[in-house]
Amino acid sequence: MTTLCTAMRDLIINILAIVVNSIYLPFAFWNVVKTSLAGFTFCGNKKKFSPNVVAITGANSGIGEGIAYAYAKDRVSLVLLARNMERLEKVAKACKEMGSPDVKVVQMDVADTKSVTDFFDEKTVEYGIDLFIANAGIASIPKTPLLDQAEKILQINVMGAIAGINSVYKAMQKRGRGGQIAVVSSVCGFFNPPVLLSYGTSKTAVMSYCRDLRALGKDDNIIVNTIAPGYIATNMTTSFSRKDKRFFLTPEYFGEQVKKGLENDVPLISLPLHQFFAFAVLSALPPSAKQCVSDFLHKHVDPMLSKKKIENVLPEKSH
Repeated sequence: MTTLCTAMRDLIINILAIVVNSIYLPFAFWNVVKTSLAGFTFCGNKKKFSPNVVAITGANSGIGEGIAYAYAKDRVSLVLLARNMERLEKVAKACKEMGSPDVKVVQMDVADTKSVTDFFDEKTVEYGIDLFIANAGIASIPKTPLLDQAEKILQINVMGAIAGINSVYKAMQKRGRGGQIAVVSSVCGFFNPPVLLSYGTSKTAVMSYCRDLRALGKDDNIIVNTIAPGYIATNMTTSFSRKDKRFFLTPEYFGEQVKKGLENDVPLISLPLHQFFAFAVLSALPPSAKQCVSDFLHKHVDPMLSKKKIENVLPEKSH
């Protein structure tokens, strides 16, 4: 009898959750679309924020590289940070050729949070950084024990990002003239295949952190935005075939859209839109429905991702 009552209670709760979501989601999505369209389409050349100096972590490839090129074309000075100095120097050279008047390169491993904090504590004001983009991040399908993988991914994707964000925030706060901070999360911050459990957890964490920091930042005229890319043609997606990539965006195009979104203060910048909507809908499902989707993904999607990993086409990758 007790089991039956519990089952009935759960059924009623799930039905109510579905009803509430069916009413709430259309309004929520319309608000997101309206905000996105306002930021990306209707504002034209009217910019709410135009930085003079932009600092980007993980700028040696992928999304960070694409964003750097977008700002270089607009003759913005850059501070580019990454572990791979050889590749970073090439990106810096390209940025100068595109028109950036000053490009500084800094070798940095964001896993070393003390070095991140020390650098931005000192250089945010010295370099006149107006916009900081915490882009550096990694993803990996489990090969080592889960705890080892989780510690590394969370250290880089969460603690490394937060170390930079907090340091820049405090420096901007002390400087007293505001500024802008953005973090690269992911659509996996809404929902992810179970095999990407550590990566999805890390992206959910930074998305939540920056959503709340955006509210706090209004007291100090510091704008905080979240960037949630879908599938972009970067090192992370080299495992997919050319056929798989038909709907992927290039880092250069995505970088231009990110720049436009940041200039118009779009709170959450997420493209491609169809991928954003798909992942956002999944995140809004009732708990029991989410579990069903996770079970389905584990059965039908995880094996495909793991197979690509076994074929050695998806090692640990950065954005």
